[in-house]
Amino acid sequence: MPYIKRGLLSMTTLGLFVIPNLTNAHLMVADHGTLNFVDNNVFIVLSIPMSAFKGVDEDKDGKVSIVEFNAHKKQISKRVKKNVYLADHQYKFTIDGLLLNPEASHTHKSNNIDQVTITGRYSLPSKLTKVNFNVKLFSNNEHKQHYQITATNKTQKLTHQFELTPTSPFSKVF
Repeated sequence: MPYIKRGLLSMTTLGLFVIPNLTNAHLMVADHGTLNFVDNNVFIVLSIPMSAFKGVDEDKDGKVSIVEFNAHKKQISKRVKKNVYLADHQYKFTIDGLLLNPEASHTHKSNNIDQVTITGRYSLPSKLTKVNFNVKLFSNNEHKQHYQITATNKTQKLTHQFELTPTSPFSKVF
């Protein structure tokens, strides 16, 4: 019995230190992203500013609440699928298994959504397919008009870092 009490106390104490940090953690740094090439699949994680999605801020207060985000989730997904893609010289590859993770702002101490981190996968016809990465979702805020992208292919020992902006919204990956 003393072992059970000691174990519960240890787990409770650990929970007090771990849980608050997990709820505030971001999946990706704001305005950054990764592309991980594995065989003929490309896995994406990208943080997009909420201000890149027009019409989501229904009350026009300059902030997006979780209620507004949830009300426009399908619209946000459609915009991501249309505007964040890989392309070769013939085809546009859209994201499969798209997940949206709303991220609250740490600087404004509120529950308003500042960024949305997307995750998903692109399927290419072959692992040798050469592609461009394209993003056409940019904020009107001058300071949020860029994405820092890191692409990796561990099998081929390749890494490529590049920046996307409204004037240069795509880049050849490798």
